[in-house]
Amino acid sequence: MPTQTVVLGISGGSCLELSLHFIKKLPLDIKLLVVPSKNAYTLCRAEKKQNLESQINKIRTHNLEIHNSLTSPLASGSFFFESCIILPTSSNTLSCIAHGIQDNLLTRVGAICLKEKRDLILGVREMPLSAILLENMAKLASIGVCVAPPIVGYYSKIKDLDSMQDFLIGKYFDLLGIPHNLFTRWGNG
Repeated sequence: MPTQTVVLGISGGSCLELSLHFIKKLPLDIKLLVVPSKNAYTLCRAEKKQNLESQINKIRTHNLEIHNSLTSPLASGSFFFESCIILPTSSNTLSCIAHGIQDNLLTRVGAICLKEKRDLILGVREMPLSAILLENMAKLASIGVCVAPPIVGYYSKIKDLDSMQDFLIGKYFDLLGIPHNLFTRWGNG
């Protein structure tokens, strides 16, 4: 029986490897509901020359569901999950959530997190940040959304891409309340 249910949204921002690493490192006793946007599918084909769902299913099949339609139970606030992380969060997805636009399942899940007061973490993947994106992030942060761009802490003794991804996923797990030992904490090494 799953200990908790986490929604992982994957939008069309360039950072797909981090999403796949999140899936790989998530403990198997946690139920994972993946919500890829249409642009996430397109980006996977462009960057990896592969199908996103097949990439996900190569990593994990236990306690995993992929949802991509507004007919999904996730489109209803009465369907329960504890938290949602959108990784990466594209500037378009961020803007839609900030302005209440629910034009796909991913932005609908974001709206449900807001109205049901569930944890929502946005791994905004954009640089540099325009004033409009900063305003949208500030707006969401002021109502309790955790805006957490994937920014590396160099104190964690990063040696390679894998250890960098472990650090970032560990920080996201901290925000989700998921125990881990993916990186050395400040003062512990």
